Amino acid sequence: MKNLLSGRTILAFIAAVLLAIVVGALVQSHYNLQALASIGVDVDGVRIDTMMRDLFSGFSPTYGGYIVAPALLVAFLVAGWLSGLRPGLRIGLYMLGGYLAVLAAIPLVNFLSPVALLVGASRETSATFLMAVGGALGGLLFAFLTRPAARRRDSREEIASMRAMPR
Repeated sequence: MKNLLSGRTILAFIAAVLLAIVVGALVQSHYNLQALASIGVDVDGVRIDTMMRDLFSGFSPTYGGYIVAPALLVAFLVAGWLSGLRPGLRIGLYMLGGYLAVLAAIPLVNFLSPVALLVGASRETSATFLMAVGGALGGLLFAFLTRPAARRRDSREEIASMRAMPR
């Protein structure tokens, strides 16, 4: 329990959530701009700039708070437990957990949401899968940032030995 509440673990979780949110927001933005362009709306630089500003102040907090953070919390708890049983699969478990959690959370929250569709881009199945890639990348980042101390030390030693090699 102490490891779960360590500052490093909490910061790693926040970083993973932020990464997944950014990926999801970029996918959402791209699909929405493509939908506008397909009906003849001119999507110029000003519109893209305005939409990105609106996106990161409107969509991202909602997406992060209702979908990404709760989904990754559950996924990382399960992945952490499973990686205790199979340490060699640790990175893959966090990535798979992050991917599947976001993939499941988007349609679940859309179904439960009082608005017609919380994540508009999820009208396209491909967008949902691409947004879930953000969860996988978040899982990879979390696994890397929370790797055991011995592995962190081994990584530093390996980098130091590579630097010492003659060129």
